[in-house]
Parts: sequence; structure tokens; C-alpha cells
Amino acid sequence: MSSFNVPSFSPRRVARVVAVAAMALGLTACFRPLHGPTASGENLQAVMASIDVPENQFPDQYAQVEHYLRSELIFNLNGSGVPAPKKYKLTLAYTQALATPIVDSVSGRALSATVSSTLRYTLTTLDGSRAITTGTAYSNATYDRFEQRFASIRANRDAQIRVSKDLADQVRTQIAAALATRG
Repeated sequence: MSSFNVPSFSPRRVARVVAVAAMALGLTACFRPLHGPTASGENLQAVMASIDVPENQFPDQYAQVEHYLRSELIFNLNGSGVPAPKKYKLTLAYTQALATPIVDSVSGRALSATVSSTLRYTLTTLDGSRAITTGTAYSNATYDRFEQRFASIRANRDAQIRVSKDLADQVRTQIAAALATRG
């Protein structure tokens, strides 16, 4: 037996390869680039820039998170800095839970914390008469808690900023996908 065994090409094997290639080529028409034109032919970036993110949607205890999240969303939706006429309104509902899974048995003080956030959003027309898309985004961020009070406060704020960035990225991607396929 030789070390240069050449596999035999049977008609059945060739037919399978051709069938798989044909199916793969047939599915390429099913995909639409996310940042290309929408199904209606509009530029997706222009459509995303026409989304308004109003202020004061969160309870007072989440005002700081709202500030970070709203800033991130405005930048993600229209990073050009040029104001665009608004056609859509983004309504947000935010909930947050703080868990302290590790507690020092001697002092009874939490050594770390996890910020778990849920953001529900609804994209409607500017007058609110018709919902375009709705969805939910989830994010978690952990941080160490310190004996120094202000260090723990700053670590919590950093976790909120990380959560806000993550939620804004998720919302932007989900809205872009919904608007890209909308006719």
C-alpha cells in the first residue's frame, strides 16, 4: 500500500458536494448587511439618528444611571454630533438589583457586589401612535467593595457606567436589526 492514496471521486460524492454548495449559495440572499440600506431603501444611519431619547424616564434613585445610559444611547444612535430631525421616540424602563454574594464572616461587610440591570425599551413613532419594536436588554457588572466609603461609591458608579454602555450597545444592535428589516 502506498502512502499517496488518492481518494476516489464517486458521482455520489460529487453530487453531495455540489448540493451543499448550492444550498450555501442559495442562503446568501437571505442575509442583509446590518449597516447597509434598510428594506425601504433608507440609509440605516440616518434612520437611527432620527430616534429621540427623552429625559426623565427613570425613578429618582436611578437618575445617575439614566444620565449615563441616555448619553451612551444618543452617541450610539447618532455619533455624528449633527442634530437630525426626529421621527421616532425611544421609551425606556429600567430595573436594577444589587447582590452581595461574598460577605466577610468577621466584619459582616460585603466584599463584592454585582449590579444586575434590565432595560425594557419601546421604539414608537414620534407621536406614540404606533410601536415599531420592543425588546429587553440585560447586563451585569461586578465590583469590589472597600472599607473606604468613597472608594466603594466610585466602584459602584464605575459598574453602573459599564452596565450602561453594555445596555446601550445591546439596544442599538436590536433596534438596528429591527429597522434594517422594516419595509
